[in-house]
Amino acid sequence: MTIPELLTAMTILAFVVSGILAVYVGGIRATDDMNERFQAQQNARLALTSLRNEVSSACSASVAAGGASVTLAIPATVTDGSNGCASSSQVTWCAASASGAAPFGLYRQSGASCSSSTGVQRASALTTNAVFTAVNASGQRPQLQVSFPVDANLSSTKGTYTLTDSITLLNGSVS
Repeated sequence: MTIPELLTAMTILAFVVSGILAVYVGGIRATDDMNERFQAQQNARLALTSLRNEVSSACSASVAAGGASVTLAIPATVTDGSNGCASSSQVTWCAASASGAAPFGLYRQSGASCSSSTGVQRASALTTNAVFTAVNASGQRPQLQVSFPVDANLSSTKGTYTLTDSITLLNGSVS
């Protein structure tokens, strides 16, 4: 084999190996992106389940203007058969971020207020903070509509996953 033939073979081999390496790196990045998206979606599902349990038994729900938070009156546990709503405690769920811009987290906090600095984060990667809506339809129980648009990669809108639910308040009212 001559030097020019060897250099030609090495150039072809380098080109092929570079192509294989580029495909491999692209696959790893795609896998990481999908894992981040899956984890964000799973956290939103778990948060919605927790929220659903609290809302369905709440005495009342009050949605803040803009839909960024909802304050729930949770009934006290009573053993004497009386109404637990008379001595309820408050819990607030909110979609917030430290910067005020996306991505937003979903937080839960005891009391009438909630923020990203003091609440317990239940989900992350929300694309908007307007996630709660009160629904009072005539002849039906009051409902809290929830919409969690989740995307772990905000630079692309291809992976936005929206988790929605209408949660009926069995014991109270919504405003």
